[in-house]
Amino acid sequence: MDKKVGKLSQTNTDLKNENFDFTIYDVAKQKTYRWSQGKISQMYTASTVKVPILIGLLHQDAKLTASDKKLVAGMIRQSSNADATAIFKKIGGVSGLNATFARLGMDHSQASSKWWLSTVSSEDYIKLLKHLFVKSSKISRTGRNYIISEMFQVNSKQQWGIKGFSDTPNFLANKNGWTLSGSWIMNSIGAAEVNGHLYLISILSDNHPDGRGNVGLKTAKKEMTSLVRIAGEYIL
Repeated sequence: MDKKVGKLSQTNTDLKNENFDFTIYDVAKQKTYRWSQGKISQMYTASTVKVPILIGLLHQDAKLTASDKKLVAGMIRQSSNADATAIFKKIGGVSGLNATFARLGMDHSQASSKWWLSTVSSEDYIKLLKHLFVKSSKISRTGRNYIISEMFQVNSKQQWGIKGFSDTPNFLANKNGWTLSGSWIMNSIGAAEVNGHLYLISILSDNHPDGRGNVGLKTAKKEMTSLVRIAGEYIL
């Protein structure tokens, strides 16, 4: 995958100077594919961190109230930042999120008081996705099913990124995120089942050009989806 994805970034001037941290795990083969480019020592989570925030909430209280579930639906399905902030506070903010990272074995992740500027690695997100989609002693089966169900219902406008892995997935559950910090930060995590095989996917990126404005945002989304599509063509 390195050569094919790397070739794409070198021939496409829009991708050439961007930073990527990209990991795919083939569950059936227990095989990991990884590719990185540029500076990836500190990749911001943007809204993808809403998944570990939800895991932290379920650890705190497995029986969510109706109001909690409403906040969760807003946070995951619609990517509401206000709802995420409310849940982030409920789990104890930075200390609560760091505790969640530690429970899941996410050793290269660090919470921030501005939760969207928490840092993570693509490999750490694969660890989280294994807890959800493979097996876990840290999250109950009921909790896992609930989280996956929410990720399955993400608004269609936010299904870029890992959606490019296959044109005909049997199953797709994702959580994407973007934010602006000098340039566009664009991330996508989740799982795709293709022809009966499950793949866990995590891609983090930043330094996209045209930092401000809708043109830059749309371009960054297309670039990320293109990278995932090339990886899918190679792996599948």
